[in-house]
Amino acid sequence: MRYTIFLDGKYIFVTPRVLRSLTPGVFKAKGVFETMLALDGVILDADLHLRRLCRGLKVLGVPRPSIDPSLFKKILVQNHLLCARVRIMVWQEGSEAHVMASAQPYKISNKKKYHVCLVKTDRLASARFSDVKSLDYSMFAAAYAYAKTHGYDEALLLNRHDHIVEASRANIFWIKNSILYTPPLTSGCLNGITRRQVIRMVRRLKIPLKEKNLTLEMLNKADAAFLTSSLIGIKPINVALYERIDK
Repeated sequence: MRYTIFLDGKYIFVTPRVLRSLTPGVFKAKGVFETMLALDGVILDADLHLRRLCRGLKVLGVPRPSIDPSLFKKILVQNHLLCARVRIMVWQEGSEAHVMASAQPYKISNKKKYHVCLVKTDRLASARFSDVKSLDYSMFAAAYAYAKTHGYDEALLLNRHDHIVEASRANIFWIKNSILYTPPLTSGCLNGITRRQVIRMVRRLKIPLKEKNLTLEMLNKADAAFLTSSLIGIKPINVALYERIDK
């Protein structure tokens, strides 16, 4: 099996092994990436992902290359896909920026709830990198791999203050007494695309929402909790089943 990827202006065939080597957390470079969902040939929120990618490049001081928005549609066509996980990566080597885009088949999980574990990290409590999806992704990749290996769907990440920041691939919200909560960017979480959309929607609907640091005790007492990301959308989690794993 071969995939077609876009690399620095050219479409080339690669094997699954090569594509895995270009995965954030495996591929080592100074740069950023974005992962998007394609449904029926339409890339969801591509403009929002591109804007965040450009903001991340600015924070890291990586040169901003020219990216044609039609690239994502073309990479779907090249791989004969309608429903897919679409990824773009931009990184710096020397004074030059490089661009890679790929598309792989993706099936949305039909699980009603995710079973999650907790993983202790050394993540700082800071909003400085809230718009940076960095290729320095090994911590997130390791936490997700641990969760999957041990029968969980996701890993919730604790920062240095033992606050639950986010999941390895998603943001977290919880509900208590009809108030919706989510960790603030100052906790160290990513300013997720779906996170922002949920916040805008609930404010428009005048649903009470507060940003607050989250502890395990608070989460266990929540009325409900859910994860959000571009790939999974909104996915409830089982707040009664947790296992803390210190890494």
